[in-house]
Amino acid sequence: MAIVFILTLGLILRLININQSLWLDETVQAITSKGSFLGIFTELRGDFHPPLYHLLMWGWAHLFGNGEIAMRLPSVFFGTATIWVVYLIAKNLFPKKLSIIHSPLSIPGIVSLFLVTAPFHIYYSQEARTYAMTAFFACLSMYYFIRLVRSQELGVRSGEKKTQYSTLRTQNLKYILATVLLLYSDYYGLFVFLAQIIAAAIIFRKKFLSKYLNVYISIILLFLPCLPLLWIQLKTGSQATAFLPEWGRLVNLSFLKALPLTFIKFSIGRITIFDKKIYALVAGVLFLVYGGIILKAARGLMLDVRNVKTKDTKRAGEASGQTSRIILFCWLFVPILLAWGISFFVPNYQPFRLLLVLPAFYLLLAYGISKISVSMIRIIGTIFILLVNLVSVGVYYTNPYFHREDWRGAVKYIESQDGKSSLALIPSETSHWPYEYYSKGKVKLVGVGQEIKPVDEKDLEKLANSESLSIIHSPFSIYYLYYLADLFDPQSLIPNWLESQKFAKIGEVSFNQVLVQEWEKGKNE
Repeated sequence: MAIVFILTLGLILRLININQSLWLDETVQAITSKGSFLGIFTELRGDFHPPLYHLLMWGWAHLFGNGEIAMRLPSVFFGTATIWVVYLIAKNLFPKKLSIIHSPLSIPGIVSLFLVTAPFHIYYSQEARTYAMTAFFACLSMYYFIRLVRSQELGVRSGEKKTQYSTLRTQNLKYILATVLLLYSDYYGLFVFLAQIIAAAIIFRKKFLSKYLNVYISIILLFLPCLPLLWIQLKTGSQATAFLPEWGRLVNLSFLKALPLTFIKFSIGRITIFDKKIYALVAGVLFLVYGGIILKAARGLMLDVRNVKTKDTKRAGEASGQTSRIILFCWLFVPILLAWGISFFVPNYQPFRLLLVLPAFYLLLAYGISKISVSMIRIIGTIFILLVNLVSVGVYYTNPYFHREDWRGAVKYIESQDGKSSLALIPSETSHWPYEYYSKGKVKLVGVGQEIKPVDEKDLEKLANSESLSIIHSPFSIYYLYYLADLFDPQSLIPNWLESQKFAKIGEVSFNQVLVQEWEKGKNE
């Protein structure tokens, strides 16, 4: 079967380069997952996510360890499983007559290939964070929501007053469970939930509340226990923004750049083009091609909406298999627009948080291609999207710059300097996790700032009088990890302090976003 080949390919592509160094957030996950159970909830206070993924990884790490590959395998599995669910969604949405190419691959197969090779999805299917799991549960929730909608439509078209009670009850329970798991995976799942409500309201209009009110109330009630944690996390985030002016700009894209950059990331993933003119040209071509295809899908959608509203039973029946496509536009655009609007008040907009709507992006592209009347153009459009995906994935695989922060290399470099009395410094103690994860204990790490605030003179005085410096005899070196320094040391107090203490910078080495500066003192004394 074609889908078996596609899933196997998806698994292989998500296993390549999986042993990259863990970056900051992944090491936090790895260490807390291996720690005490209650420690999960302590760490969650400063992490803007619900607890489900943390609970899952705690059990996983205690069974299989917290190495790089072990920590990332669940995301690989969730990413591959997402391809299968998207395939099922496409089979429910698109009739077989809408095949793109005269081959065994109809629209469900093409959509699956798009997602299999999607660079953005591959990247986050290799990360020990919640995003791949969230995308899976978003797709699962959408799948059961579509099945629920289709069950309701079936009852209307057949002239029945209601469909079989047992069938609807089963569909309701599956949808409720999948949606609750989504909401406990990521708060952005709330936007997908709202998209489903809007889609159902458009499709069923006056009958909307009578059909879905009990289902939605059940989901909301089951999510209520998570609200106290969300409140604590919002307070922690607001405090961080208050103490660290640069924090909001670090975790949130600017209001004007957010939407265009989301489209680019969805299209080519985490890679970038350093020549701005070429980057703008590529972005423009992608916008024209992808935007034109989605516009074609939008025109098909308008026909769907008109058919839904018609009183002609025959036309309504013909449209019944199409009306659920309204869900795709709600699924893609409602979460993006809501996240974009809310970011004006709560700075937390990043494209990777919207990975849960990426499948809708590719489903709409496939649907738009299917609406093109010329067969050759349909083929060219399909091949173009696949080529964009494969080239982007190839660049990601082969260029280490686009890999994650190389803390493994940085720590190994610091601790391999034999014969030197040394110390490692980092601007804030809150960033100690990657060093702790990879360190063999040969060189001690000291965080200059001990709280979520910029470094100040008191922190430097405390460092100067600390036992960490007094026990090291001249000559010795300090390895300054220039990491998030713009956030925690915007005035460059630490380098100035090192110079005032007669240290001289003798070199620096970059380990993919982790800059290590070597400062030495007493060599010629």
